[in-house]
Amino acid sequence: MLSAIFNWIINNLLQSTPIIIGLVVVLGLVAQKKTFGQIIQGFIKCIVGYQIFVMGIGAFCGVINYMQAMVAHVFDVPAMTLNSDFISGYGKYYGPVIGLGFFGHLLIERFLIPKKYRYVYMSGGHFLIRQAVLTTGIAVIVYGQTNVLTVVLFGTVLSAIWYSVNPIITSRLIQDLRGDDLAGYGHQSASAVFIASFAAKIFGNKKKDAEDIQFPKGVAFLRDIGCAVTFIQILLMVGFGLACGSEKVMEIAGITTSPWLWIVLQATVFAGGFLAMNYGLRAMMGELIPAFSGISERIIPNSRPALDVPTVFPFGSNSVLLGSSLTILFFIVYMLVFRFTGFATIFPLVASLFMSGAGVAVFANKKGGLRGVIISSFIVATIMAFGQVIAQVLGGQFYGMEYYCNVNGEADDFIILYPIIIAIGRLLFGNRAIPFGTL
Repeated sequence: MLSAIFNWIINNLLQSTPIIIGLVVVLGLVAQKKTFGQIIQGFIKCIVGYQIFVMGIGAFCGVINYMQAMVAHVFDVPAMTLNSDFISGYGKYYGPVIGLGFFGHLLIERFLIPKKYRYVYMSGGHFLIRQAVLTTGIAVIVYGQTNVLTVVLFGTVLSAIWYSVNPIITSRLIQDLRGDDLAGYGHQSASAVFIASFAAKIFGNKKKDAEDIQFPKGVAFLRDIGCAVTFIQILLMVGFGLACGSEKVMEIAGITTSPWLWIVLQATVFAGGFLAMNYGLRAMMGELIPAFSGISERIIPNSRPALDVPTVFPFGSNSVLLGSSLTILFFIVYMLVFRFTGFATIFPLVASLFMSGAGVAVFANKKGGLRGVIISSFIVATIMAFGQVIAQVLGGQFYGMEYYCNVNGEADDFIILYPIIIAIGRLLFGNRAIPFGTL
């Protein structure tokens, strides 16, 4: 009887990612002695948020696939179709890590981290799911591990360690930026922030602050993330569309109407998917974070939240606009140089380039003014460009499956986590199940 119940749980509940995440919320709320109605409300709202998140991913990936086809035609390379197979099909592996990794993070903060560096990692899109997917995905796909307990333990330990280490990288920099020590910076661009801030301090000029620039009112709309992502995506798709030719665009899209109107509409779908993805994450995390916040407050005294990248945007609106735009521009230059020299084929990660470029620029402006913003944009683009090359080689087939580190990867994913997790996997699991990738 117990065996049948256990098998049912494994084959049903643990196969459903939204149920797993919802149960994590239930456990947190039960631990806080919430009422039955509050527990049910948290459970439902968390699952609905997850479903919106998945729908956003679907829209996002759909547009990227069209763009991939155009890029492939322009550069005469095979098109790589992106998908969210791992996210939708491997919940039994990464689902438990979402909760266990965070719980492990709380224990590390409480017992191993000095009080001055205690941050509870409460970022949005880069909170629990990203590391759970990346760590367990490498174990399952790259090293062929199928034992659920082994994979969950691997993902839990590495995720917990990273949640604890990430905010420490930028602890002094975020204090300088904010002027207080009330919150940390929890985002996968921490390494880029550290490098760019150091470079901006040496080569920048604080006297010429980017925030002193007066932009024309006509481009003020680009300060809105949704508008900026749409506008930038239109420029990218129009550029590749012109290179492909209208007939090829119509063939790729499977339409007989105007390809240029289709491009504009696809850009809005892309931005809509991006916003839906973030809205779903906020809704989901809006339940997850309160479910754990009470616990964290009781067991981790003197801790502060480490928050997502948009929380630094108010400290430099001009830096956000300049940093995001210049980062994408520098990346496109890398993309063209890599292709025409035969070095590699990389893809413009519009959302990641925008968010990281904007956030890192705010820090760089604090250290080196306008020149610091320009330097930081180049550094972020460089890390993201060569980071894709690293991911292609180390990840192999997994690079094509794992959504976050393909379309939405950030600096830390590429230059820190991919190499370290792959190396640890080699030590623990032995030989790879799939070969290294080729450029």
